[in-house]
Amino acid sequence: MVNYISSKGSRLGGVQMELPKEGDKDKFKGDKDRFLYPRSRYYGQFSPENLVFDANLQEFAQKIGYITALETSGKLSPDEAYKQIKALWKQLKRSKKELGIGEQPTTEI
Repeated sequence: MVNYISSKGSRLGGVQMELPKEGDKDKFKGDKDRFLYPRSRYYGQFSPENLVFDANLQEFAQKIGYITALETSGKLSPDEAYKQIKALWKQLKRSKKELGIGEQPTTEI
């Protein structure tokens, strides 16, 4: 059970929680970013290119989730959602091509 404490230190609803101090804003910014933009570990074959592409792919997936949620809730038209998703897809494809992901490695003899 979590206790919330009002600014005067009294308990609200049997739940207690410390209020953040003014200097704690930067401390909580990282928590907010980790919540809004979660990242998963990369377990694939390691190369700098694969790691960068994995980060790009996770960002793509996160943004697609936001766009679909906005479209589903009526905040974004289906046409606008399609345009934004198409632009994100093009960025991801360009990233893949520039990083050389999926290409056969060239072997020189």
